Amino acid sequence: MPRINAEYREDAKKKIIAAAIAIASEKSWDAITMDAIAKRVGVTKGALYAYFENSDALLREVIQEVFRNIRAGIERTLSGSDDTHTMIQGLADLIFEQQKPYAAIFFQLPVRLIQDSRYREDFSVIFDGNRILIRDYLVRMIAEGKLSRDVDPETASATLIAMSMGLRISALFLGRDSDEAKMTWIDSVERILGIRPGCRT
Repeated sequence: MPRINAEYREDAKKKIIAAAIAIASEKSWDAITMDAIAKRVGVTKGALYAYFENSDALLREVIQEVFRNIRAGIERTLSGSDDTHTMIQGLADLIFEQQKPYAAIFFQLPVRLIQDSRYREDFSVIFDGNRILIRDYLVRMIAEGKLSRDVDPETASATLIAMSMGLRISALFLGRDSDEAKMTWIDSVERILGIRPGCRT
């Protein structure tokens, strides 16, 4: 019986987090209220507090879930192809297309990181984990002769992550064309990795 309760509890938490993400995607980050989530999930507001201590705890879980989804996307992309052009295109699609539902969350992220050290710590762990995933992929590509030995995996992976964040957030804040930002990202990554555009590895 305890196992069923644990599974039910975990499933309920996932539904609440998914509802919060959906509300942010459809409306705005500020629209994520306990009342709005309770209505979306079909429970009382009080029932939400059985799963989350307060709204801040819920919002922190929402951001962590977004980070987990992004990491899973990076893992899928990097394990899906040994062709660097396919990898670059896959990461560009992940960053500039698949993350569009998370736009409202990304708008709030810089403010949250400055205001709350817990968010900063969570983000730092995710940032480093994603950088290491990309670094290890680049190390493998260099070892297999698919990238030049002149590429420094440590510097390149950190630059790719920072550039991804910068272009994505600036496109959101400044209302720039996402396709243009995506093409800038692809061109820049090819240059960082010493790949000629359109040249298959």
